[in-house]
Amino acid sequence: MVDLLLDHSRLLLNNVTGYINFSHDCIINGLPLYLPPDNIVIEVLEGDSPSTELIEAIKDLHAKGYQIALDDFIPSPEWEPVIPFISIIKIDIKQYSLFDSHLFIQANKHLNIRFIAEKIEHEHQYLQALNAGFDLFQGYYLAMPEMFEKHVLNESYPLWYRQVYQDLNHEVLSSETVYELPNTIAANEALQNPQHQFIAFAGNRSSISNK
Repeated sequence: MVDLLLDHSRLLLNNVTGYINFSHDCIINGLPLYLPPDNIVIEVLEGDSPSTELIEAIKDLHAKGYQIALDDFIPSPEWEPVIPFISIIKIDIKQYSLFDSHLFIQANKHLNIRFIAEKIEHEHQYLQALNAGFDLFQGYYLAMPEMFEKHVLNESYPLWYRQVYQDLNHEVLSSETVYELPNTIAANEALQNPQHQFIAFAGNRSSISNK
C-alpha cells in the first residue's frame, strides 16, 4: 500500500486493476480510503467474520465508489447483508461445488456482481465453471503465478517509504494527505499489460502476480 501511495507515475499497477488484501481491522479503520478508488479492488480476506463494524465499513467504501471483493467466499446467512455492496466474489471451486456455485450465482444475478472461479487447473474445470455462470477464471490452467521484483529508480525513495509506513502505523495520515515526490518513482520489473494484477502484503514484503 505504501508503494501505491508514493506511485504518482502510476507505473506500479501499469494501468490495470490491483486486487489488494486488507485485513478486517484495516478495513474497519478506513485504511483503503488512503488509495484512490479508480484502479483498485479491496479484497476482504477469507476467514474474516462479518462483524457489524466490518459490514458498516464495507457499506461506506461502496458508497464512496470502491470495488469490494470477497475472497475464497463460501455463502452463509451471516454474509447476506453484505452481498448487495459487493462488486466481485471469488469462489474456490475445490471448497464450494460448482452446482452450489451455479445456484448462488443465479440467485444474485440481478446484483451485477462479477464471479471469479479460483483453482481452475484443467480444461474440463474451466468449461464446467463457464457453464455454472462464472465471469472470470483464475488458476494454473490459465496461467502460472509470476513474481515481479520492485525496482527503485531514485535513492530517496526508501526514505519516503519509511516515512509513509510510519505515518500509517501511527494513524496520523489523513485522507487528504498528498506526498509530493518529484523524480521519485517505483516501477514494475516488467511493464506488460495483463488484465489484472493481484497484490498481497505480508509483513515488510510485497509480491505482485499477474492473472
